[in-house]
Amino acid sequence: MNFEYTAEFKKDLKRLQKKWRSLPSDLGDVELQITSLYISDDNPAELAEYRAAFFSGKRATILLNNDNKKEVVKMRLVVSSLGTNSKVRIIFIAVVADGIVQFIELYSKSDKDREDQSRIKKYL
Repeated sequence: MNFEYTAEFKKDLKRLQKKWRSLPSDLGDVELQITSLYISDDNPAELAEYRAAFFSGKRATILLNNDNKKEVVKMRLVVSSLGTNSKVRIIFIAVVADGIVQFIELYSKSDKDREDQSRIKKYL
């Protein structure tokens, strides 16, 4: 999988990184999780089962799915240096056919309640 960061995402990351220093390494962990959601060397049934389990909990949700080619996903980000009362969300677009994941938004739940719909539409 190829991971791309939008200019807005980079700004969000830079701003939040001042607060939580472990954020860049935590994003590396997220990239591994995302890769396992879309690429499987095993059979497709196991991948479908893993995806169903992953998205059924509170860890992530699919906001938009365009013909199984593009998915917009909102996911909880586990930050190592984060206190228990704060939550961070990451929004990304996964272009399944091309193997590209484009990170478009990173925000803290204490700063903002919901994702930026206009930013999502901009990158779709």
